[in-house]
Amino acid sequence: MLPPDTFCTWCENYAVNTMVNYYVDEARKSGVDISVSMAVPQKLSMNEAEFCSVLGNLLENALDACREYTGSNPFIRLRAKEENSHLALTVDNSCSSAPVEENGRFLSTKHDGFGTGTASVRLIAEHYHGVVTFRYADQCFFASVFL
Repeated sequence: MLPPDTFCTWCENYAVNTMVNYYVDEARKSGVDISVSMAVPQKLSMNEAEFCSVLGNLLENALDACREYTGSNPFIRLRAKEENSHLALTVDNSCSSAPVEENGRFLSTKHDGFGTGTASVRLIAEHYHGVVTFRYADQCFFASVFL
């Protein structure tokens, strides 16, 4: 395992790579096992800031869940690739309990009311006529986005 603060090249896109390095470093500092598999080109088929928003929201939620995880060996698995001008992104992570959902939206674990992270992921996916799925099973949370 690489020491914290080690900058790695995970993909060809600088902004995405920088964000992934930040979360990899934060995960390692928190004792979270993180694995990354990315095939993301330098020029994305969608707005770079919006893709980074989706990625950042999913990674932040995953890291928060791992920090609160009551089991052993918390993990995050990040996979992203672009094929035929479509981006596929999955973030799977340890999660002690299923998130609370109300009217198709998750309640925030940080404040009263609904969370904004997954809501913004859904909005961006809708804008690109994409698909988002969130699923919880066996102390794991699975997030998949196809744009």
